[in-house]
Amino acid sequence: MIKEWYIQLLILILVWLILTLLKKKFFRKQLKNFKRLDVMSLFLVVAIHFLSQDVMGLSIIPFLICGLSAYGLIMTILYALMEGQILYKKFLIKFWRVADILFLGTYCVLLIFKIVSFFN
Repeated sequence: MIKEWYIQLLILILVWLILTLLKKKFFRKQLKNFKRLDVMSLFLVVAIHFLSQDVMGLSIIPFLICGLSAYGLIMTILYALMEGQILYKKFLIKFWRVADILFLGTYCVLLIFKIVSFFN
């Protein structure tokens, strides 16, 4: 049931709406730096796994993890060379934002492929 693309999309929209509602109603002052996409990334990874298996016949999660690992290694080396030190907070925030964008972009591309193949 969760493997169907429209159910995954509905779950992601519901999670987004619930997080928005929680942030606005209950945690307005406590969570100023709270980004909904940071929490959504966990759900996107699961959705990418099922959607990529359905579209391509294999999961692309290992390839995404390998690419993010290479990006983190390169970013660590560049921070060490350019700044002489690695600022963990700055590194983790930038790394997580790139991962968010990568996961969201991958999900959107896979969803477009699935919708196009659904109507053909």
